[in-house]
Amino acid sequence: MKKRDCLLTGIASLLMLACAAGCGGKYQITFEVGDVINAWGDDNTQEQLDVDIVCLSKQDTEKHPEIASRAVRSDDWFTMRQQDSAKIADIPASHIYAMRSGPAGSRDTLLGPPLLSAVNRRDKGRTTVVTVQHANPGDDNAAIVIFGRFNARTGMAKSDPVIIQPPPGAFAKPEIRIKVDRTSLSRVSP
Repeated sequence: MKKRDCLLTGIASLLMLACAAGCGGKYQITFEVGDVINAWGDDNTQEQLDVDIVCLSKQDTEKHPEIASRAVRSDDWFTMRQQDSAKIADIPASHIYAMRSGPAGSRDTLLGPPLLSAVNRRDKGRTTVVTVQHANPGDDNAAIVIFGRFNARTGMAKSDPVIIQPPPGAFAKPEIRIKVDRTSLSRVSP
């Protein structure tokens, strides 16, 4: 093997070891909103939507397998958050990214205001882009879970979160696209 090939192989191995050791990864999440979001039934009222992006490390997922397995729906998650539940108190605030109204809190990292429908945005744009950090990119036991606080006729809707498991690895595109409609979030194919 040539010296150059050995050197390149060694550098690639070191990079993979560094990422496996937890160097972390940054992800760009693009939310694509419709004209009407967070509206139940035939309601055409344009609403805003609170969103939580939870970057579960391997350790978080081991402690909270129910979050990465869809056993915790959005209404459950936001109820636990609102009540400051002990069930999720051990998830570090640096792993919870929020898009909501209000000041920065001690239990999350505030990314900005809630999502608005395209009709309600001053620029009439359809996309909002945020960046999050994850400690274990590519780890099969880690996950990114995205919860939307959707309305139902009364109270919060029982909507499923978007679960990305594993988070894209070191050699994958660090971009995630999420479609936001009347009653749900869904991942757009990568």
